[in-house]
Amino acid sequence: MKLSSNKAQIFSPDFIMATIIFLFILVTLQVNNYMIREKIAEQQDMLYYDSLLSKTDILVLYSGYPKYWDASNVEVLGFAERPNILNETKIKEFVSMDENDIKKLLDIEGKSFYFFVKNSEGKIMYEKGSPSWENSDEVFVVKRDAVMNGKGVEMRFIVW
Repeated sequence: MKLSSNKAQIFSPDFIMATIIFLFILVTLQVNNYMIREKIAEQQDMLYYDSLLSKTDILVLYSGYPKYWDASNVEVLGFAERPNILNETKIKEFVSMDENDIKKLLDIEGKSFYFFVKNSEGKIMYEKGSPSWENSDEVFVVKRDAVMNGKGVEMRFIVW
């Protein structure tokens, strides 16, 4: 009985080339997938930061709603008497509010925040939240310059 010499060979040059091409395509797809995911995450961070910028704009540009709000009836936060002129009473009221209520109003639930207002000498006049963002991966910091009681102040809102 004669054995056929036309049996398939597992490691023929065609099979090796097909395997190399398949692995190249697979690796290329994985790298593209990773790059797309990174780009999406970057875009999400930018959108979140833009959203935070808008929210802090509202704080320093508008009086909030209702116009003479307090912790018990506030629907939209705002500290301004006029654009960039802060009302100290509203900031005091804000600082007295429950952190969960603030997070809900600013739509930052599930995040931590630290808010402060400091005078031109660098002394913190009002603060709310926890100043422990140093070990966080994603930290968003928004700084706003304004006037309160006729003097320049700096307001910062940090979210992580």
